[in-house]
Amino acid sequence: MYRSVLRPEGQRRGVASQVPALGRPRMVCRTRKGPQLRDTTWMRQSLLLSPLLHRFVRRPLHAIRLGIAVASVFALGVGWYDMLRDMRDAEQDTMERLRVQAIIQARAAGEAVEGAIGRFDLALRALQTAGAESAAELGLQGRIIKAAMSTDLLLQAFVIGADGYLTYSSLGAAPRNYLGDREYFRTLAATDEDRLFISRPVIGRLSKKWSIQFARAIRHDGRFEGVAALAVSPEVWSSRLLRFEANPLDTLTLLDGDGYVLLRTLNVNEHLAKQAPGEREYRLHPERIEGHYVAHGAVDGVLRLYGWTRLPSGLVMLSGIALEPALEPLRAQRSGTLMRVVAASGLFVFAIAALLIALKRYERAVRRLGEREEHYRSVLEHMDEGLVVVDADNRIVNVNPAFSAITGFTQEEVEKRPVFLLSRGRTLDRAMSELSAPSSSGHWEGDFEGARAGGTSYTGHAVISTLRNASGDVRHRVALITDVTERRRRDDDIWRQANFDRLTGLPNRALFADRLDGMLRHARRHQSSVAVLFIDLDRFKPVNDGFGHEIGDLLLRQVAHRLLGVFRDEDTVARIGGDEFIAVMQGDDVEAGGERAAAQVVEQLSQPFFVEERSLQVGCSVGIARFPVDGDSVEALVNAADRAMYRAKNGGRGPWSR
Repeated sequence: MYRSVLRPEGQRRGVASQVPALGRPRMVCRTRKGPQLRDTTWMRQSLLLSPLLHRFVRRPLHAIRLGIAVASVFALGVGWYDMLRDMRDAEQDTMERLRVQAIIQARAAGEAVEGAIGRFDLALRALQTAGAESAAELGLQGRIIKAAMSTDLLLQAFVIGADGYLTYSSLGAAPRNYLGDREYFRTLAATDEDRLFISRPVIGRLSKKWSIQFARAIRHDGRFEGVAALAVSPEVWSSRLLRFEANPLDTLTLLDGDGYVLLRTLNVNEHLAKQAPGEREYRLHPERIEGHYVAHGAVDGVLRLYGWTRLPSGLVMLSGIALEPALEPLRAQRSGTLMRVVAASGLFVFAIAALLIALKRYERAVRRLGEREEHYRSVLEHMDEGLVVVDADNRIVNVNPAFSAITGFTQEEVEKRPVFLLSRGRTLDRAMSELSAPSSSGHWEGDFEGARAGGTSYTGHAVISTLRNASGDVRHRVALITDVTERRRRDDDIWRQANFDRLTGLPNRALFADRLDGMLRHARRHQSSVAVLFIDLDRFKPVNDGFGHEIGDLLLRQVAHRLLGVFRDEDTVARIGGDEFIAVMQGDDVEAGGERAAAQVVEQLSQPFFVEERSLQVGCSVGIARFPVDGDSVEALVNAADRAMYRAKNGGRGPWSR
């Protein structure tokens, strides 16, 4: 900036010599530079300010409009800042209240759980003492415990002998049932400590029901003689914790020290014995007694604020408050406030805008015509789109510089030439013929394969409009041409990224759902059938953990290749996440075809995979669902196939089920 103001020494003396003529004393000292520097600074400021002052003097309405606009923006900014700050403070207060509420709920539910555990342990000690005395005493204590506790909560009281076989059950005559492989039996048999063992939920071998085992060792003269245990229903126990919840989406969860779910009030049986993610606070910091965090539910994806407390028994009680319904009143209030503020701001802006428009109208009317002409001239010369003007015979009359930049043709090379010179094929020529029809709207838009001067091609997009004279005859046609080669390539890449799995190249969940929906519509119209096969790999996690994700990815690609070899071209095979794949078949005989395909899938994926000179064995479990027998929608069929897959997996790795 200084370079544009300071002049050579001769010019500075010339300016200084003019200063006395303006009535200012000459303040020049050849031996000291201070006064001369102040004089130069004043001149620089004068030169910078004079254009602004001249503009404001010449256009006073401009200064007034500027002042009104600045004041209005400042007022709106202050108002919006205060409102947003109040909203932020209100949300922080609400979140703090929810944190306190979550921890209080966790404490209250934890106390109830500890009380129940104390009652179970008291009954268990009585059963332990009776088991060490006699069978008659054991039967008496079993009847007392059964009478004292709720029959739906206490599934059974039982005793396991030192040999691991069931010797007594409160349900009646004890069947021949070996329980020596249960974790609580092995743990209590291996230690001399008299301790209460609380097991993770297990499914009874005879009852086929979920239960939590409370167990103590039976010892006589220091010798291990078996285990006394109570089987408690986690479903019933969870239902008794519902009184602590305020919303159906809230949840209370009881976990053991390793993060495995013992109880959960929401979708009880779907979460039993599953382990919470390792990054949860109560697992990362076992020394902490309680805490809180915000996270999405691992299964249902609901955002919750969790408060947790560690119980004296070593268990962790977790209280999750769903944030969506909890914050709904605050958000409704905030929405109403925002609507009122937006309306008020809109009215304020409208009034200010009307005032500014009224002040500017006079100035704009004077300059409008000249600015418009300059604008149109600049647009035609500098627009990015190629402009082509053709006559009624579809011969080129004129082009702009952008056209030459796109195609490489100059004005002289294309003038008087037919328009199809610009297109490979006859796309543009055919479009011109359609526009010549009497019923034509006079407008056409579409892509075409363009030809450049060097013989290369590109993908172009043309917008053609017809200009007619007063009698309705065609005078000219104007075409705007754009090179969209790269844009169309990006659009195709984006479509593939959105619909196909990057690792395997198979359709993803979204594209699979769309294709299955189309098959269902076709099946309803033609009274045909559709089969969905849910495929889940077995023993994939050890491969991923033992050899690394790169080996796991290569294995998944081979799995995808084998699956494509099993199914037909008209079928769809998709990867929906992790090691889960899904396939859909359509036809009149999909029941037998689906079973054959499931058997082939099991056979193919049971064969060894050779990845990076390693032989890997995984296998799979397959579930089959059919339309319309098992469901009539995408979601219903996928869920039915998923359930069938779990039935197959529970029946032993490698089978298929429907």
